Amino acid sequence: MKCKKKVLSALVALGLAFGGATVSLPSAEAASVDTISKISVKADGSNFKYWNQNSASFKALKAYVEDVTNPKSPNFIPVKDRVCVSDMDGTFYGELAPTYSEWYMYFHRIFNDKSYHPTATEKAYAEECLKAAKANKISADMDAGEDMAQARAFEGMSLQEFDAYVAKWLKETPCDGLSNLTMAEAYYLPMIEVITYLQANGFNFYVVTGTDRQMVRTALKAVPSIQPDHVIGTDSISIAARQGFAGSQYFQFEKKDKMMRGAYQATNNKMQKVSNICREIGIRPVLALGNSSSDASMLNYAVFNDKYKSMAMGVNCDDGERDWGGPQKSKNFHDLCVKFGWVPISMHDDWKTIYGDNVKKTTQNFRK
Repeated sequence: MKCKKKVLSALVALGLAFGGATVSLPSAEAASVDTISKISVKADGSNFKYWNQNSASFKALKAYVEDVTNPKSPNFIPVKDRVCVSDMDGTFYGELAPTYSEWYMYFHRIFNDKSYHPTATEKAYAEECLKAAKANKISADMDAGEDMAQARAFEGMSLQEFDAYVAKWLKETPCDGLSNLTMAEAYYLPMIEVITYLQANGFNFYVVTGTDRQMVRTALKAVPSIQPDHVIGTDSISIAARQGFAGSQYFQFEKKDKMMRGAYQATNNKMQKVSNICREIGIRPVLALGNSSSDASMLNYAVFNDKYKSMAMGVNCDDGERDWGGPQKSKNFHDLCVKFGWVPISMHDDWKTIYGDNVKKTTQNFRK
């Protein structure tokens, strides 16, 4: 009985089970996935519309791109070496309404998905994660622990079933604390402009995120210029449904087999991002985008590239009016940018909008 009461409390706190996060459905005026998918900035940057173009960060970005793509410049970078790596949550996708997308979907799976029956141990750990997320006190151990727990909660699903689950959840889940916006639409419009601008200038753009790789691949159908093979993230092992515990050297895939999600494999965060860039891309980036100390190694790996002129940019969530940025955290990150020579991007000062003008900050139920 005591355990049931704890789970019930968690459900109420989430605002999921009893309508707290599902009653406010997005309006037809939301910044839609269709709108996001059609953002395309020209190589000359003449059609940027979501940036304050007098901002220092915008000028720095354009100056850098124009310099390194100019064949007459001593800083010219051949197309084959124009690699840009970017974090996702907090860099070009929202992470504060109310928390990381992967965590929010994990809470939904454990507490609100009637098709899933978690064990008492799974519920207890999810409650600890929920408590930490509500307090904004997620430790490094819990960050990796949630990856393991989330992988366990979806283990045994076929890859197609998981893709469909993610797509449905993103589409149907409103952002808690922002009106007229679903999780499927929670992209920073100015940064989607940056992505397409870089791609138009021959940059090979990779997403390097701590979020589940397959989840991100599904979400990024909203940004069709980013292909699935350009996503590096936290992984679960993919195995054949008939494989069981047989190692790959003892099993042969056949026509009747289908692939499914297996156990947790590895977290892609902090220094591991650099390791995975080396393994999966094999070319040192000349440009990196991030938003927190978790991206520091990746940003520095680009900044300290001694072969080419390089740059790193840090998206600083300093906007408490249109999003849920906080002054102390934003100051700490700005100081980190200054320390390492990353160009800081102020969401408050440098962007005309974040998610679209129809998206407004509202009451957040998650942290009540």
